[in-house]
Amino acid sequence: MKSILTLAVLLLAPLTVLPDAKPSKPLRILPLGDSITRGSYLARKDGKAVGLPHPENGGWRKALQDKLCAAGVAFDFVGELNYAAFGRDGVVDPNFDPDHHGLAGFSNARILTGGVVPTPPDVLAALGVKEVTVHGIAEVLEKQRPDVILLMSGANGFDAAARDKLIRTIGEKSVAHLFVATILPQKAPRAGWDKVDAYNASLPAIVAAQKAAGKRITLVDMHAAITTDDLLPDGVHPNQAGMEKMAVAWFTAMAIPARSAP
Repeated sequence: MKSILTLAVLLLAPLTVLPDAKPSKPLRILPLGDSITRGSYLARKDGKAVGLPHPENGGWRKALQDKLCAAGVAFDFVGELNYAAFGRDGVVDPNFDPDHHGLAGFSNARILTGGVVPTPPDVLAALGVKEVTVHGIAEVLEKQRPDVILLMSGANGFDAAARDKLIRTIGEKSVAHLFVATILPQKAPRAGWDKVDAYNASLPAIVAAQKAAGKRITLVDMHAAITTDDLLPDGVHPNQAGMEKMAVAWFTAMAIPARSAP
């Protein structure tokens, strides 16, 4: 999706909107993670998740896009998936960019290697395929060429070693600015909810090591952005309020100032 907005964005540290600069290419943003990045679990029909374009789909990606538009940022969300989109009556909203790399059920190791992505039957039917498969992260980065990567992963397995390998691989294969988030708080009945704090506590070390090696990387404390009151009854996925708070956290970390009134 190419925004019609013409304000330029320079990817520096931090990001800055320059209203008087000449138009630049849209900022290529790769949302990377699991089902929370996919964000299609709120819309339901007959007790099952609805994956096709729906007013309750889009997750924090929709809320973040609204903020980017309001700030005058030209952007292009990228990734190998684009179903689970925000829209109405099965039609994607033309102002929403549905591309992402939110791999439902994937662990850090699976994000590294790629594979078959668990996909709602209605989405498979709409795509006319029996399964959806994604590439490993190295191939994804080569193809998508992001300027910014928004990574939150690990809730499926809490594998810190694989997470650190994923972060190092991203640093080796891409010059994008990596924003890596702590995972959200969890609660019962989610299995493993008590492992979240230890997993998050191990994240700053790899971020510091990558930064010391000259990599463009920023730690985002997403865990502090929401509470367990912002979760669905399953104890792991954020509700709409939680996703709005996530969008604020990403946007704030990217340090994009609010757009001045004309």
